[in-house]
Amino acid sequence: MLDYHIHPDFSPDAQGSIEQFCRRAVAIGMQEICFTTHYEPDPVRAGIERVIVQGNPVAVDSDWPERYLEEIERCRRRFPELTIVSGVEVGYELGLEGKIANFLSRYRFDFVLGAVHCLDHVAITSRKELDDFQSHLKPLGAGYLARRYFEYVRAAAGSRLFDCLAHLDIWRKYISSGIGAEFEPAIQPWITPMLETIVRSGVGLEINTSALRRGDREPYPAAAIVLQAVKLGVRVFTIGSDAHRPQELGEGIDCAYQLLKRFGMKPARFRDRRPICG
Repeated sequence: MLDYHIHPDFSPDAQGSIEQFCRRAVAIGMQEICFTTHYEPDPVRAGIERVIVQGNPVAVDSDWPERYLEEIERCRRRFPELTIVSGVEVGYELGLEGKIANFLSRYRFDFVLGAVHCLDHVAITSRKELDDFQSHLKPLGAGYLARRYFEYVRAAAGSRLFDCLAHLDIWRKYISSGIGAEFEPAIQPWITPMLETIVRSGVGLEINTSALRRGDREPYPAAAIVLQAVKLGVRVFTIGSDAHRPQELGEGIDCAYQLLKRFGMKPARFRDRRPICG
C-alpha cells in the first residue's frame, strides 16, 4: 500500500514527526510512503506562511529542506522495512516559476507535487482564511473564480515544474459552498481544457482522499474527472491521504486504489522525479 501525500510537523498545520508517521506506517502495514511537506513561496504571503523546524517557525526561504531531508534519511535507516520517499508540495503562484525552479534545483526530492492553494494571494483551501475569501474573492463572482482557477492550473501544468498536480477539484472544499450553486456550472466548461493542458504537459494527477475524511463521497478529483483524464490520455496517477496527523495516514487509500482499478490504472511511485507505473 502506498501513500504519496503526507505532512509531518515541518508543515505548520500538521502534527506528528517524520518518525511518528513512519512508526504508524509500519504498524498499519504500509509498504511505501512519501512525505510532502508544504513549500509556499509567495512573497505576498510571507507574513502568513512558515515552516516549522524543531518546533520553531522559520522563514519559507530559509534552508529548512536540509533538516527535512536529513530527517527523512535518518528514518530510512531507522525503518529499513519501509520505503520512504522524499517529496514536497509546492503551492503554485503565477509568476513565481523562476523562484520555484531555483528552490527545486537546490534540493534533491524524489517527488514534487504542485498545488493551487491560493487565488490572487488568498487561500482557497484554509478554513482560517474563509473571511478573506468572503471579502476579497467572493465579490468577484463565480465566473471570474472559475476562469482564474483554470488559469492557475494551466500555468502550473505548463511550467513543467511538477510531477503531479494535487487535488484538482479542490474548489469543492470551500469555493463551491462559499460562492453557492452558481459555481459548479461556471467551472464545468473549464474542466476539459484543464485536463487537455495537463495531458500536453505530461504532468500526472493525484487522487487525494482527504475529501472522504470531510464526509464527501468522492476523493479529489471526483470519479467523473478521473475517468475523463484517463480517456484524454493522463497516464500517471498518485494516491495520497493528505494526512496531517499520523492517525490519518492511509485513510481512504483503498478507495483510491479501487477507483484507479475501475479505469484500468495503477498508482505510480517516484524515484528521482521519475514515475514508476504499475
